[in-house]
Amino acid sequence: MEHKIWFEPLGLRVTSSDGTTIFEAARNAGIALNSICGGRGTCGQCRIRVLKGEVSPLSDREKANLNEDDIADGLRLACQARPLSDLKVYVPPASMATGQKLQLLGTDEHSELDPAVREYEVHLPEPSLENPLPDWENMDESLVKGAGLERIRPDLPLLRHLPEVFRSSGPAVGIAIRNGEAIDVYPADRPLLGAAVDLGTSKIAVHLVDLRTGEPVAAQGATNPQVAYGEDVMSRISSAMEGSGPELRESVTDTLNEILGEMTTDLGQIVEMTLAGNTAMHHLFLGLPVRQLGQSPYVPAVCSSLDIRARDLGLHIAPGAYVYLLPNIAGFVGSDHVAMLMAAGIWKSGDTVLGIDIGTNTEVSLAREGAIVSLSCASGPALEGAHIRHGMKAAAGAIESVKITGKGVELGVIDDAPPIGICGSGILDTVAELRRNEIMDQRARLHDHPLVRRGDNGREFLIANADASGTGKDIVLSQGDIAQVQLAKAAIRTGINTLLHEAGISEDEIEEVVIAGAFGSYIDVRSAILIGMLPALPLDKFRQVGNAAGVGARLALLSKKHRGVALDIARSVRYIELALHPGFEQELSRSMLLP
Repeated sequence: MEHKIWFEPLGLRVTSSDGTTIFEAARNAGIALNSICGGRGTCGQCRIRVLKGEVSPLSDREKANLNEDDIADGLRLACQARPLSDLKVYVPPASMATGQKLQLLGTDEHSELDPAVREYEVHLPEPSLENPLPDWENMDESLVKGAGLERIRPDLPLLRHLPEVFRSSGPAVGIAIRNGEAIDVYPADRPLLGAAVDLGTSKIAVHLVDLRTGEPVAAQGATNPQVAYGEDVMSRISSAMEGSGPELRESVTDTLNEILGEMTTDLGQIVEMTLAGNTAMHHLFLGLPVRQLGQSPYVPAVCSSLDIRARDLGLHIAPGAYVYLLPNIAGFVGSDHVAMLMAAGIWKSGDTVLGIDIGTNTEVSLAREGAIVSLSCASGPALEGAHIRHGMKAAAGAIESVKITGKGVELGVIDDAPPIGICGSGILDTVAELRRNEIMDQRARLHDHPLVRRGDNGREFLIANADASGTGKDIVLSQGDIAQVQLAKAAIRTGINTLLHEAGISEDEIEEVVIAGAFGSYIDVRSAILIGMLPALPLDKFRQVGNAAGVGARLALLSKKHRGVALDIARSVRYIELALHPGFEQELSRSMLLP
């Protein structure tokens, strides 16, 4: 039996088959609900309110994630509730995985313009009965004589539309050549574009570039649709192992086609794409096996750079175009970190530089005396608002900054909207402010204070009361939430200290700290230092570079030299498996303490 589900305030109506959960129905319709666990009922993030109709009884997992007030309010977990009739449900803003504040831009490094795709304008002699030269041989001969090229090979789709372009454009046509292959032919005055993609775990950032001038044309971002299968990498690996690999791959290619279609009216103008992402995102995008990434020793199927025909990946750009995928370093340090090291100039710095890309998996590198050592920290999604009771992504209504004063709590809210939750930078600020005001001790235990109270799950700090919030409910940070931040902070600091130990230096010898990524762009470095997540160095030693992975992908798009640099970085970086490093457990335990 089929049931209709109306999703409000989206105004979307979906038909679900018998036995399908509300979460699965939403995912099938392209509605991305927050779900760190991938719809397994353990994270409690996919909350919806049933407005009309009948659903299955509360499951044990719902009872574990929803308190009495939530249940009385009609809240359910979409991944557990199944429709028993036609339904109307309300999706709270905090449950939506879309509409988040996306970091697209980074600090650019100058690059000489030397793309892999070279363009030539060819003036072809008109065929005649006296000179009936075939179109391709006519083109090839003109390139050999006019441009001094060796004989080149044509892509099949190019041959299919060459006669039409030749006869509709007149004698002057443009031809794009890549590594001795003609990949596209077009009217000479048509734009020639390239796309650089940062395929992140939580977001996708796309940069469109003019390959003739190197100038940016447009930048756009979107939530990675794979969040519907799990917020973190391991959940998506599990989903792929359970048979969802094709859906994971297609969801990304469909989103890329959609983004690019919004950026240009003619996708055929895009003749080259570069892509950087962590190793799991890279493998899922290519449809490579990921089982081995989720099991020790976490070995990738491939680490070297790849050139894959775009049409083989389901991308609707120029038929002969290629996608260049930057090289990975290891199972949990991917090409996005390679791109960051390249874009931030860490690879060529002679100084002692710490590079940190903070996320669900935080990559840390230490460059010293021309050598780079890297590792990955399982910092978890708490710093992105997940696993936090009132945590959310950086979207309208998210508290992004917090300051505790003698008059109360001062909040900075995205879009100046009434607060509906708190995102990563606000969470970090709150923990730092609690410690700075001695409302919390070194072990992160809350002390007595007018804004500290006893909640359903222990002590909690009141950030915004119900009257001031956009949900009509108090927004708090609980003792359990603080513990999640403590774990994330400890994982990152353990990674930093391990690299310092490997190099035999102290934190005072660090000459620069480069912080990359969306979360790293918005945090207050002082808050991160205050809780001991980052070394206690002067603020002028820190550099926040934004979406450096996207910049690195753009450098690779515009310069063959930088593709070589990326490959050199990936091959030369020494990778450490943090969990197997001597003293890891002791260092992690020490790092749990706050300064």
